[in-house]
Amino acid sequence: MTDRRLLLLRHAQAVDIAPGLRDHERPLTDHGVEQAISVGRALRARGVSIDHVLCSSAVRTRQTWKALSLDADIEYSDGVYNAGSESLLELIHCFDRTVQSAMIIGHGPGLPRLAAELAGAGSDQHALDVINNHYPVATVCEYEAEAPWAELSSARLCWVRIGAQNGV
Repeated sequence: MTDRRLLLLRHAQAVDIAPGLRDHERPLTDHGVEQAISVGRALRARGVSIDHVLCSSAVRTRQTWKALSLDADIEYSDGVYNAGSESLLELIHCFDRTVQSAMIIGHGPGLPRLAAELAGAGSDQHALDVINNHYPVATVCEYEAEAPWAELSSARLCWVRIGAQNGV
């Protein structure tokens, strides 16, 4: 039986880097806002309930969270910005044990790498093949985990939604 649910979401499409615009301050494009709204709709259609969200402090991840229109306890963290997969897993290990469903909103390449590394026994092979091949912006993966957050090293990848496409 699954004790915990984890969702990993790469932020929606942001404007390109431009002179005078720091990477951390890049906002979403209009298309990116629509992508995030669509992801929020898909999560609500799945009946996903989230207790806690750990979101990068970057403008584009904050805007992605807002456009999802979901209700959850939100924590913004500089530690998620540009974090590698190992650092992200360490942050997951710090989740409160009372949290049953959590989401991380972050960036590539760390978040996509973590998504592939976390997929353990019983994972949906098609979903795993998809994320190992391509993890564009506005992609979300859902995992079911039995281990406590502090001990999490793998989980069952049960669903993925690539960009603005339907779930796999």
